[in-house]
Amino acid sequence: MDNGRIRTVTVNERGQIVIPEDIRRDFGIGGLTTLVIIEKGGELVIKKESDVLAVLNEEGFWKAVSQEGMKNAWNEEDKVWDAIARKEGIG
Repeated sequence: MDNGRIRTVTVNERGQIVIPEDIRRDFGIGGLTTLVIIEKGGELVIKKESDVLAVLNEEGFWKAVSQEGMKNAWNEEDKVWDAIARKEGIG
């Protein structure tokens, strides 16, 4: 697989692009391969669905997502309790 290739593709009127043959070959993208488009930091990232699913199936991924979700939930709950305390003149 080459490193650091740059290709230009044109989006047609139906929003479709053609992935160059050498890139499809090197990344194992065939006619029935499902791709996932991810918007991240103002950029589009294209990944094979099988690669995304492999990451999602890793035990560490869901543990990290759960921990982050719980942290966010606690932070939101703290904000609610702080607002109630201010309203009630507590603290």
